Order: sequence, then structure tokens, then C-alpha cells
Amino acid sequence: MNNRPKFLPHPTSWARGFALSISFWLIVSVLSPNAYYYSYGFRRMYWYSIRNSDFEAIMTFAWLCQIWLFAFYHWVVTKVAEWMETRTNNQPLAAVSTWQHGREGIIAFLTLPAAILMGIPAIAIFMLPVNSPSGGLIALILGTAIASSYLYYFRFGQLLKNIIRPLWVFVVNLLKVFELLLVPIATGSPFFLLTISTAKIIPQQLLPLTTFCLVVCVFLSGIVGYAALQYWSAHLVNWVATWWPAQSPGYSNLQTRIAWKHNKTVTKQSLIRHSTSWNLAANDATNLIYINLISVILGFFGYLLFGDSSKWTQIEEEILGLVALLAWIALWHFWGWRSEVEIASGKPEGKKRRSTNSNSPPPNPIEQELNQLKAESGMNRMKTVRRVAQPTPEVPEWYVFRSGEAKGPYTKLQLWEIQNITARTKVRRGETEWVRAGEIPELVRYLTEK
Repeated sequence: MNNRPKFLPHPTSWARGFALSISFWLIVSVLSPNAYYYSYGFRRMYWYSIRNSDFEAIMTFAWLCQIWLFAFYHWVVTKVAEWMETRTNNQPLAAVSTWQHGREGIIAFLTLPAAILMGIPAIAIFMLPVNSPSGGLIALILGTAIASSYLYYFRFGQLLKNIIRPLWVFVVNLLKVFELLLVPIATGSPFFLLTISTAKIIPQQLLPLTTFCLVVCVFLSGIVGYAALQYWSAHLVNWVATWWPAQSPGYSNLQTRIAWKHNKTVTKQSLIRHSTSWNLAANDATNLIYINLISVILGFFGYLLFGDSSKWTQIEEEILGLVALLAWIALWHFWGWRSEVEIASGKPEGKKRRSTNSNSPPPNPIEQELNQLKAESGMNRMKTVRRVAQPTPEVPEWYVFRSGEAKGPYTKLQLWEIQNITARTKVRRGETEWVRAGEIPELVRYLTEK
């Protein structure tokens, strides 16, 4: 039984914390001797010397080195564990992907700044009896190691991931809005150039008609550009999915994407005949219209609030632009993206609802025909029509990992109807290992989009 107090980090957390602290401060001490001591000694000469030194560059270099060092540490520990497991049980461990090594380096890179800031009180306490640079180095290592050990223990990397995830969604939606705005500009550039070159030739009376034709041409060329972008992006996703490592981030999303109707049919049809790409292009064009309407409405309210546009200050323009940007992103996030997923994924056959009598087998056609002949010959007694036995139904053998326990067994259809599994839901067949549902090809059409 483990009697270790719950407020103390695990030994693995201590090992990571000391490895992170020692590797960072040793690099700093080698490249910039005594800087670590005077930085906490608050001596006046230090502040004069740091201005003319490359101390910031040294700290940045030592910080970046942690990515490669911790990836190497994780690789070494993995190889040692594989060797010990093979020697003890004659059974090798599961393969570890390159991404898992790099993941440890990224977590160390993100943990170090927080560990230094949180370790300042401990560093100051260890610095009190110190009167030498070597003692200052030990104080820095101990203070940073304690703070980083607790950060590892409380899963600081997972906390950062949860914080960055909404920001990543914002960035992705922002890129999509830029795409909606830039594609018509790129495809409509020839029409703009043609209009400028022929502006002096066209009579002034035809200027409204020319402007209308220009807007129509730019809009139609934008739809063609959207369709081409959707078509070739599906080819790109299918190509990336052929070599993307199974244990790397984004693999389940790629498997979900290649199972969509849009990606399945793109290799069999040309751009002109690929109706899904054109439906997606119509969806993008609809979003573009809404974006322009929102811009006009916000511009009108901005004029009412701030008066003459010539008197707008820079702050007022930035506020109005930020409001418009957030409105565009919200429009795409809550309406455009869901509509795009519905168009691209299509309706899988496995999600068709069964009727209440679907379990009863169909009637035997031979006995039906005999009864019809008897009725035509005047016979009143009919033989009961027997039902033809259906094929053996699917055996429930799938389990779902929910709320810390295995639930099931279910059939594949019940996974969709009852459990509403997504690409990230952990499932297993029988007593096999838990795997995300998006990584199992036969379950792709039973996934619920969220």
C-alpha cells in the first residue's frame, strides 16, 4: 500500500522537475558565469553589466534547448524500459512514436517559465545563506526544481492545453474568415484590372451597369474559387492521411475527414462534376454575403456613434474593427462550420432509423403464391404464411469507456443510437485494448459530429 502523502509529487514528477531545472541552469551557468548569482543578489553593478550583455539571448537559447533535451531524455528512458521489459518478461513494450518524444520536450518548454516564476520564493529562501556563485547556482536549481515538480504533478501541460484549445479554435475560424474574404479578391482581380483599363472608354451613363456586372463577375468567380479550394483541399487531406502517424495529434480528425462523402467521391469525379464541392462553395458564398451585410450594419452604427467618419480616432476604428471581426468569426463558428460539416459528411447508411416492425422476418414468397392459387381455385382454407428467417443479427461486442468505467456490450448501431460516440470516444471490441472510435474504419459511419 502506498503511504506517500497526497500533497507530495510522484517520483516521476520529481525526476522531471530536477532534470528540467538542472539542464536549464547548467546551460546558463556555462554560457554566462555568475549571472545567476548576481541576478538574485540585486547588486547595482549587475544591472549595468546586463545592459551590455547577451544575457537574454543566453536565457532564450537555454530555454529552447529544453525541447530537444527532454525529447532525448524521453527517448533514452523509453529504450531503457523496453530493454528491461524484454529482458524480464521476454515481451517488448508497445512502440512509442516520435511525436510522444517531442511532446515531452514541448511540455518542458512550456513548464519552465512558470516554474521559474513560481520558484522565486523558494529560490529567495535558499539564497539567504549563500555567499558564493556555486551556492547561488544550487539555490536556483533547487527552487526551480521544486516548482516544476509540482507543476508536473498537477498536470500543468494539460492545463495549458485546455487554455490554448479555445484560442486555437479562434485562430482556425479567423483563418477561414480570411479565406472567405481573400478568395473573391484573388479570383476577381482580372475583372478589376479589366474595369480599370476600360474605364475611360465606357460612357458615364453605363457606369452603374458596369459596376453591377463587375460585382456579379466577382461573386461568380469567387464561387468557382471556393469550389476549387474545397475540391483540392479534399485531395490534400486524403494524401496527408496516407502518411500521418497513427499516434500523432490530429489523426482521428483526419480519419473522420477521409470518411466523409466529400473526400470519398473527390477521387472519382472531376471538379465540374463534383457536386459536393459546389455545395460547399455555395455555403461559403452565403457566409460571404452575411459577412458583408454585417460589415454594412456595423459601419452604419459606427457612423451613428462616432459621427463623421473623417473624425474617427484610431481607437474607435480599432474597436469597431474588433467587433466586426468577432461577429464574423461567431457567424462562421455557429452557423457556417456546422453547415459545412453536414454537407461534406453526408448521411451515412448506418444512421437510418429502423421501423418498429423491422425485426420481423419478411413473408415466404412461395407460400404467398400457393395461397393466391388456392384463392383463385375457390379454396377457403389458406395455409399460414411462414416468415423467412433473417440472417443472424449482430452480436453486441463493443464496449464504451465513460465516466471511468466500461459500459456495454453494444452493437455498432447502438453505439450511435444510445452512446452517441464521437471520434474521440474510447471503445473496444471484447477484451482488446481501448482505442478511439475515429481510428476504427468500420465505426466511422456511426460517429456523431460534435
